[in-house]
Amino acid sequence: MLACIAGLFFMRPYVQFDYDRQTLEKGEEYKALDFVLESNGEVIPEAEYFNTDEVGIYSFTYTVKKWFMKKEAVFNYEVVDTTPPHIEIKENTVYKYPGDAYTANDIIENIEIDEGTLEFETDYDSELSGTYTVNIIAKDDYDNVSTASFEVVVRDIEPPLILRSGSGRMILRGTYFDVMEYIAYGDNADPEPSISVEGKVNTSVRGLYTLHITLSDKSGNVTEWYPTFKVVDKMPKDDEETDEDYHFEDFLADYEGEGRRFGIDVSTWQGDVDYEAVRDAGCEFVIIRIGYSYMGRFHVDNKYHQNLKNAKAAGLKVGAYLFCYDNSKEDLLKSLDGMFEEMADTKLDLPLIFDWEDFGSFNEYKMSFKDLNHLYDVFEKEVNKRGYESMLYGSKYYLDTIWSHTDQKKIWLAQYTDWPSYEKPFQIWQLADFGIIDGIDGRVDLDILFTE
Repeated sequence: MLACIAGLFFMRPYVQFDYDRQTLEKGEEYKALDFVLESNGEVIPEAEYFNTDEVGIYSFTYTVKKWFMKKEAVFNYEVVDTTPPHIEIKENTVYKYPGDAYTANDIIENIEIDEGTLEFETDYDSELSGTYTVNIIAKDDYDNVSTASFEVVVRDIEPPLILRSGSGRMILRGTYFDVMEYIAYGDNADPEPSISVEGKVNTSVRGLYTLHITLSDKSGNVTEWYPTFKVVDKMPKDDEETDEDYHFEDFLADYEGEGRRFGIDVSTWQGDVDYEAVRDAGCEFVIIRIGYSYMGRFHVDNKYHQNLKNAKAAGLKVGAYLFCYDNSKEDLLKSLDGMFEEMADTKLDLPLIFDWEDFGSFNEYKMSFKDLNHLYDVFEKEVNKRGYESMLYGSKYYLDTIWSHTDQKKIWLAQYTDWPSYEKPFQIWQLADFGIIDGIDGRVDLDILFTE
């Protein structure tokens, strides 16, 4: 009798589960019987499939039948969500025309996600033709993240721009002639427009020679011109400077008025400056060249530290500018590292100014006007990050034709006229490069700072 009872005990229903599979993915189908590894009876699950509709911890009951005996067993499992949201981009490339807005709603309309929240970032600029990337980030409630991107192309409908035509240049008879030494050009979106030159300049024979030059950008926009070159036996003498000296006291008298301060900008070319004499002449501020940058290297102006120290000691308000020859973000960042190292913790009263003006050789830099504008954006970001106010230097022509969003930037305008015709806001006006002031041996640029 006891042996029979013992036999029944060992023959009781039992079930063994696959406990290595207790974590299940939300929304997936899992057959309950697939989780049974071993049993000595009939296993009846409470349902054919596990419930994985929602994230959480669940219990699932199995009934095991063997002969006239029954046993219930519980299997605990967790439903998790490790699947990132699915992002569908409707159009991988969106085309716009210059000036067309591309808003957040426009971006959202081009995206579909199956769950979660959506974030995006783009440097889209309707004023500058080119290709812009829209980066998409979708995140669900369980921190699963998906990323995607698409492009927005601002169509290029602007032809390349002639920055130096070469027409009217004289060539000495018998010398080598290369038209690329006399012209310059650039394009709003194409860093390297193609160029073709028809015609020839025979420098062995005096006379006038007309070339036909064609510029084409990648979008098929074309610019043509017909520069004329003159081969001569003797080059004319360089014209002497015709501008009369403009004395600082006359400058003050001519432009006196409320909300104006009068100053100069200097570099190594002004030599050793007597700032006490400059101050006593009526100068209130000075903008000092820190140095110049080229191919990722910063070169300090050899009078920068002297100018900074002595101008501050004389009580003048001080700003500074970088003369830049860099043509890439990477090179500019390297140059700025060198510049900030040279500046240490210098305090400025006026902005730190970006001066890029080698437009007479622009095509040699192999960048577009969009690329150039991006350089200023990089400069502004780095300067602001270090606690300085940024400003852009430019002449009226280039501010109007090449630099974008100038109404959103602080501007140091260079225009040598009696009164500027530049129509957008500006804070500093450089109006002459032939100023004369006590304390400087030679000429200096004259500037007005508008405080209102």
